[in-house]
Amino acid sequence: MPPNSRTTNTTTNSRKLKILMLHGYTQSGPLFQAKTQRIKKLLEKSLGSVPIKTSPPITGIELFFPTGPFKVSSADLNGAEVREDANGWWKLRDRGEKQEGVEIGIEQVAKVLKEHGPMDGVMGFSQGAALAAMVVSLLEPNRKTAFEKVKGGMAFPESIAELQHPPLQFGVCFSGLLNKHEAYTAFYEPKIQTPVLHVLGSMDTIVEESESLALAERCADGGEGMVIRHAGTHTVPTSDRDIAAVIRFIRNVYPSGNAPAKKDDEEDVLDMDMPF
Repeated sequence: MPPNSRTTNTTTNSRKLKILMLHGYTQSGPLFQAKTQRIKKLLEKSLGSVPIKTSPPITGIELFFPTGPFKVSSADLNGAEVREDANGWWKLRDRGEKQEGVEIGIEQVAKVLKEHGPMDGVMGFSQGAALAAMVVSLLEPNRKTAFEKVKGGMAFPESIAELQHPPLQFGVCFSGLLNKHEAYTAFYEPKIQTPVLHVLGSMDTIVEESESLALAERCADGGEGMVIRHAGTHTVPTSDRDIAAVIRFIRNVYPSGNAPAKKDDEEDVLDMDMPF
């Protein structure tokens, strides 16, 4: 498949919305896939009922769930028990410190983008959300120049420089946070221009709201309209109304993304408050 082509169904002259899904720390691709089944189901219903009017139109969804390259052991969590398939995108260090292995995590993502891309967008949870924002940034035009201007910062990843991948259309960060160390300045300065939705849990005690808002502030469109809160803890929301807000955001990224549907179609397909 050519690097800048999209997966197209030649029979119906349509294509699928391709989203990279990045799990949180101590999770895995398959586990994150299980935790986001509700999102997939409602996106499929939405797109099947009312395609996004791109050329060709988007009528379905294809999600990709890679697993982070670092195994997480009990020793990494001060002796706490961990799942057998616990993984991370980098070795976790204290907040604000330079993290270990960020380049390796990015390289893992680059492999997926090269093999299955181009992607339309990315969704991530917790550490995966931090990485999602970084990937969105890296794929923007002229971001490499920003890295070259920061003395002593992280070098622009070679794995991304070698890609022929267009900018992403959107990002969704569930319980996201900012990598605050000065080594990562170029990811956030200048601000991320790609639309990014930030989804916060009102009872999240793992990632504080201030940390997620700090990431939102590094996005050009990171005002309150791009921050939504659900009633849960440190988790991906599963309620129809919360997922509806995510779908609304994705549709709004595309011209005519919220094409009107018949009233009975709206109720029959989603049975929830949607923007069409």
